[in-house]
Amino acid sequence: MKKNIAVIMGGYTSEFEISLKSGAVVASHLDPEKYEVYPIVITKNRWTFTTPQGEVYPVQKGDFSLELPHKKVSFDGVFNAIHGSPGEDGKIQAYLELLGIPQTACDFYQAAITYNKRDLLSILKAYDIPMAASYYINSGDFIDLEQIIETVGLPCFVKANRSGSSFGISKVYKRSEFETALATAFKEDHQVIIERALEGREVSVGVISFKGKTTVLPITEI
Repeated sequence: MKKNIAVIMGGYTSEFEISLKSGAVVASHLDPEKYEVYPIVITKNRWTFTTPQGEVYPVQKGDFSLELPHKKVSFDGVFNAIHGSPGEDGKIQAYLELLGIPQTACDFYQAAITYNKRDLLSILKAYDIPMAASYYINSGDFIDLEQIIETVGLPCFVKANRSGSSFGISKVYKRSEFETALATAFKEDHQVIIERALEGREVSVGVISFKGKTTVLPITEI
């Protein structure tokens, strides 16, 4: 019997359209001989499944299921293709964990910590891991540019604290550029992190846990 797999995409942030593209790619590559694939679009207002014929059905959030004309669809697993909130910040993970539905992302606690740059850095400091000097601002705080420049130097990066890497980020080379950079970051989050710019190669190391075995994937340059 085929397994019912929901591919969730969309989300609540400016990365919505990128996520739709990611979700479409995932859905198209899942083996139709093994899986019944249901693309689910997540927005703040509604969660929906659209049939190839254009019929739209809401997701029943009480148990994450679909009520279709001739059957109820419950899911065996969820492929999380959401960029940003609620797919990368732990919210969807916690929801699915409560329902006992397996999903492809990390657990909710790890997602919540790693999505919040300030909280993650505070944890890493305990392990003496080198990191860029940083400065934090909340919406409504007094902005002391002299203190910011003294702390992180120029050039620096101004980022939304809780967001992905595609939106709400600017590289600032001089004092006069801070106003625009901060406005851009505050559009994505009411918390902003400013970090010293570091020269170097950006790499990523993926880790996957499958059937009780944890595998560290090869280093990938971004």
